[in-house]
Amino acid sequence: MSLGEAVGRYAALWRTPGVPRVMLPAMLARLPVAIEPLAIFLHISAETGSYPAGATALGVFSAALAVAWPLHGRLIDRRGLRGVLLALAALHSAALAGFVAVRDGPAWLLVASVAPVALTLAPVGSTVRAAWALILPPGPALNTANALEAVLVEVFFVIGPAATGLLTGSFSALTTTLLAGGMLVVGSLLYGTAPALSTRRPEAGRSGPAGPARGAERGRGDVRPWRVPGVVAIMVAAGGAAAAFAVLEVTVPASVAARGDSAATGVALLSIPPAASVLGGLVYGARRHTRLPIHRYLVLLAVAFACMVPLVFASSVAVLAACLFLAGLPLAALSSEEFGLLGSLVPKSVINESFALAATMMAVGSAAGTLAAGAVLGEIGPMTARVLSPVAAFVAFAAVLLVRGTLSRVDDLVGAESRQ
Repeated sequence: MSLGEAVGRYAALWRTPGVPRVMLPAMLARLPVAIEPLAIFLHISAETGSYPAGATALGVFSAALAVAWPLHGRLIDRRGLRGVLLALAALHSAALAGFVAVRDGPAWLLVASVAPVALTLAPVGSTVRAAWALILPPGPALNTANALEAVLVEVFFVIGPAATGLLTGSFSALTTTLLAGGMLVVGSLLYGTAPALSTRRPEAGRSGPAGPARGAERGRGDVRPWRVPGVVAIMVAAGGAAAAFAVLEVTVPASVAARGDSAATGVALLSIPPAASVLGGLVYGARRHTRLPIHRYLVLLAVAFACMVPLVFASSVAVLAACLFLAGLPLAALSSEEFGLLGSLVPKSVINESFALAATMMAVGSAAGTLAAGAVLGEIGPMTARVLSPVAAFVAFAAVLLVRGTLSRVDDLVGAESRQ
């Protein structure tokens, strides 16, 4: 594949009718998700003089998102995107006003005021993946769009912390929170009213292309995603992959500090996997794929596991940096295939809920990885604790391998197109 062919694939996606009008507002709405929680953490920590209070607020924020986003996805599947996003935009504005109103209140009230902010955060990230599954036909264009989405997630979480630091230093953490909230509200309004999406709703009870939801579940508008064979395995894999990288967020800075260098150096190293992921995702998204979707997904899970193993043996900062680059390369491609497979598997009537559940499982896996790494760090040491990353990656691979036969049926109707 030449560079011209790769660029041509992304250019063709951009020229697809309706894509720019969906993509640009979605980008505006998604960047604040990487800014708002950090700004809230900094604001509450400063107001209370307590980092534990700020950390508690972050925990409340994450827990509220885990509850809210699947519910929002289900509402969008039932009521349509436009109405739900308009309502969430209004409610999020009100929640931010409440957050500002209690800024001089006690610590418990500040922390509690974070919950409504998170509960009203629009799930743009998961719905835009669902949007591609509805707008684009199965095949190369959808594969490229899914890969681009995975790349953008990495870009946002590279830019977000830097933007938070810059804005907080120039203004204040509270102002940064409000700026991020304003971007989210404006972006979600523009995104929700995009012509390609605002009049489009999935058909109730319509099954995904591969048809595993047929039979007893067919024709039932209230089918739950986790009841579709194979979906639970994909959710477990999503959580396992997230846990593998969350372990690194704890063990890499600790490992670097244990060698006598600054822990800040270890934190800086954590920007390497997302950068590598962007590169790997762009290349992967521009390729022509010849294997079945389930085979591509399993290969990427195996590659992710193999790329994690060298991290256990990295004995210097330079080697660790190289290993982190290697570990990050398959991440965006893996996420692309994960959501592509999930979108083909579930009924279209619950696609937004399904993608929101996958995002929730990633958050749960990330929290589990962080907690596990913190729990064993003091017992076995930071370098040995890095073994948890390949362990989590192997769990993800094994979960999908066990249901390979079921997931292979995703290819029943779309295989010919996706292998173009």
